[in-house]
Amino acid sequence: MHPLSRHVWRLALAAALLSPAGAIYLPDDGDDDDLVEIRDRAANQGQIRFGAAGQIMITERNIDGWIYGSESRDRGWLEASLKQKIEEMGRVCELSDAQKQKLTLAGKGDIQRFTARVDDLKATCKPGGMRPEKYTEIFQKTRPLHAAVQQGLFGSDSLFHKTQLTALRPEQSARCERLDRERRAFRYRARVEMCIAQLDTVLGLRDEQRRRLLQLVITKTRPPKAFGQYDRFIVLAQMSRLPEDVFKSELDPAQWAELRRRLITARRTLPMLKQNGLILDDADEHNKDDEAAIETLRRRRAEKN
Repeated sequence: MHPLSRHVWRLALAAALLSPAGAIYLPDDGDDDDLVEIRDRAANQGQIRFGAAGQIMITERNIDGWIYGSESRDRGWLEASLKQKIEEMGRVCELSDAQKQKLTLAGKGDIQRFTARVDDLKATCKPGGMRPEKYTEIFQKTRPLHAAVQQGLFGSDSLFHKTQLTALRPEQSARCERLDRERRAFRYRARVEMCIAQLDTVLGLRDEQRRRLLQLVITKTRPPKAFGQYDRFIVLAQMSRLPEDVFKSELDPAQWAELRRRLITARRTLPMLKQNGLILDDADEHNKDDEAAIETLRRRRAEKN
């Protein structure tokens, strides 16, 4: 290992783990095989470089990776996402050309404000290596920007949202909100199904256990505020907040021991998940709209079967 302090190495590793789209920092204490695999893969991808005398080398592309989730993303990616969002809203809500234009201008205003913050941060970085203390300072300043990308630039405080409230008719707004809730519920169910399937490979679940565990997680947890590459860990982290008895009653002792080990590891990611705006705090009220969307999806699937 490079002769840096263990603390600084962890910060560098955290940056590497934040580079892939939607990735989060996963603590390296504990022995979860999945987490070890992710850490090793990130460290071997060449995302951390060191110069002479213990200096850390970063570029503007590294900063883009920490903020956007990928070094290849920038303002152009934000504008493409805005265009896609408006096109989809146009189909669902039957927007007029005038409404699309208003939303486009507002969205570009939000993007302009955000990229100005990114440019200000990049301006503080000099080419070449930097001491670990400066690296830590820059990395920490990217965290609020990364959280903003994770949550989406067009939330309740955005120009886009305020324009949507005034430019769309009530029935149009209701249609868009309903579609968004149902889409999030559908995506979350898919992530939970994937997580349960992966747990099945180590727990050896019976068919009934698999069905009951899926239903338990779907009904007792809620969709994240944003989706990304490591959604499975978000599912596990939310499972770790549930009372142990709800799992113990469904699993054999050996199965529960293995799941409990993984939930303990996943629980340590909760502070970072909250900091990055991916999940809600424990004290936040359960989102009734999300509950309704999940129930609607469950009912539709039952009707098909």
